[in-house]
Amino acid sequence: MISQSPFRWPFAPLLAAVLVLCVAAPRAESPAAASCATPELDAKIGQMIMVGFPGDGEKDAGVIAVRDQLAKGMIGGVVLFPENIASPKRLKNLIAYLRNARSMPIPFIAVDQEGGKVQRLNRWNGHSSYPSAQRVARNPSYASPEAARKLYAKMAAELAEAGFNMNLGPVVDLNTNPHNPVIGARGRSFGADPDTVTALATAFIEAHRTANVLTVAKHFPGHGSSRVDSHKALADVSKTWREVELEPYRRLAKDGLLDAVMVGHLYHPRFSDMEKLPATLSAKAIRALRTKTWIGFNGVIISDDMEMGAVRDDFTIDERAIKAIRAGTDIVVFSNVQSSDYELGSKVHAAIAKAVCDGRISRIRIEQSYGKIMLLKRRLQQKDLSGKW
Repeated sequence: MISQSPFRWPFAPLLAAVLVLCVAAPRAESPAAASCATPELDAKIGQMIMVGFPGDGEKDAGVIAVRDQLAKGMIGGVVLFPENIASPKRLKNLIAYLRNARSMPIPFIAVDQEGGKVQRLNRWNGHSSYPSAQRVARNPSYASPEAARKLYAKMAAELAEAGFNMNLGPVVDLNTNPHNPVIGARGRSFGADPDTVTALATAFIEAHRTANVLTVAKHFPGHGSSRVDSHKALADVSKTWREVELEPYRRLAKDGLLDAVMVGHLYHPRFSDMEKLPATLSAKAIRALRTKTWIGFNGVIISDDMEMGAVRDDFTIDERAIKAIRAGTDIVVFSNVQSSDYELGSKVHAAIAKAVCDGRISRIRIEQSYGKIMLLKRRLQQKDLSGKW
């Protein structure tokens, strides 16, 4: 604060005029920033962002906000969580409202629908109930690929009827630690045998493809051996992870059955760029997925929720998004459950755009992801999800 004084400096009027001009004049952008900020770049960045949102109806502020972001191309898709899912009729109306934003290309409308303890559509909100992956593998009524395909065909048809076009599953983690708090203990794995896991994951994927619903295999490079729930803290699997955990990814990629792959918040030196940095933020993990001698997957790579405890406490929202994209991730996912921020999608978009303009993320990196995402969306629009990457 400037103190008041009876003394009048003779150049005070001139100084005041200069100060006014300095404050009022707009800040000049650097040539790089000015040439970088284009509608084309904005549209491409938008395709790399998926967010959750509060609300379950057209009149809810969170729903209106996220629909506006879809319409403007600030985000390329949404993920629905329990708070968004009410009766079948209300859910269908909600998704129709979001899809009617007329965003081009069509947005991804995703949900976690695995069965068992992780099924957002369930009997409590008026939908069908499905057994866990563990129960499917152990129950003779479901265990054969044919029976599993029939079960998952019903699941996929229900998702498609509601308006979803992406299921964040199947879980292809091997159940090497049955006491694992987030996988084994919750019955989310088909088992410890890669043959069983691959066969049942194939049934899951093929059933969804028939209904024109994309699938996302998770959690690379393997969450089954962890002793920690990555929703709460970084899961260090450096002493428990085994090479065999890559086998389902290798086989599914070879057979052209991977629509997309989700990378988990897991730490292992082979998949992390530095100590205690999760695979989601590490180029090593993405290279392992891309390299032919490892997995050979050239499709869309999606992050696990960037609001989980494994990354939330150590990195800002901007840092999480930028690090993941620099590492090679194509789509960053923010559940928005923790923040409930109506404008989260726009904020993540702005952070990524700024990073491109100041050189922290290369434009080539954006182009690479955009190409993969657009190919996947074209397959979705053409109702032909078959084919290798």
